[in-house]
Amino acid sequence: MSAKVKASAMSFNVVDVFVQVFNDLFSFLDFDHKFMSEVPESSLNSTEKINTLIGVTGDIEGNIMFCFSEKTAEELIKVLTGKREVKEIDFYAKAALTDFFSEFATRFSELTKIANMNDVDSKIKEYTVLTSDPTYISGDGLYGMISKVPSRKIFFKLNGERFGIAYSLAQK
Repeated sequence: MSAKVKASAMSFNVVDVFVQVFNDLFSFLDFDHKFMSEVPESSLNSTEKINTLIGVTGDIEGNIMFCFSEKTAEELIKVLTGKREVKEIDFYAKAALTDFFSEFATRFSELTKIANMNDVDSKIKEYTVLTSDPTYISGDGLYGMISKVPSRKIFFKLNGERFGIAYSLAQK
């Protein structure tokens, strides 16, 4: 599966949608950020300490997992909550992160619909993309594998740290 979601039915590039949402949200938060690369994976997985998983259903189905370090999580929490220091990633910090990734999912869904409407080859009249509430997953020595389906991983630099988006999406 390439970055194009089943090219025979849709010709928009999912990576472009991810990059646009990423740029919009992290520019708003005034984070130094840059798209680095995309690589194929044999499974939807993450080796990062902190992950947020979102399910996608509707005309596109699959999963999106945001993969990042504890340092990145703390930087995000500081900006999202207005705190100067994060002593622990408690319930409120996790809630701030899940709210942020919920916004990411909402914007991804909206841009995917717009990209599909602008796709002259598309035969879909009413296009639906729904996302689940984010699920926060973390732990020392964590290796998360959501499924053994072919997937893709996109890497960004975010304030000097690696930030990944692992995804496996297919048109229904």
